[in-house]
Amino acid sequence: MNKSLALKKKISLFLLLIISFFVFSYLFYFLINGDRGIISYFKINKINQNLDTKLAKLEKSNNYLVDRIDRLKTNSLDLDFLDEKIRENTGFLDSDEVLIKFK
Repeated sequence: MNKSLALKKKISLFLLLIISFFVFSYLFYFLINGDRGIISYFKINKINQNLDTKLAKLEKSNNYLVDRIDRLKTNSLDLDFLDEKIRENTGFLDSDEVLIKFK
């Protein structure tokens, strides 16, 4: 009887050890490789950095275009910019200007 009880304790301890090992392995695997794991964190962090740089470039481009639009509004018209755009689009020259083209 005593040996039987000791054997039952050893078997239950062994099964508890095996179950806890598999549970720990399962949790550790998903800590590293799961949807919210460490590897996913670094992948998402890299994507976030790439999108931040793309956003900065787009904001810079947007600010440039907003500035050009503001220069052409009637209440804050920049005459030099308007003159530059007219010359660029139509090719007009003043009477005292000479056009030089390079090949």
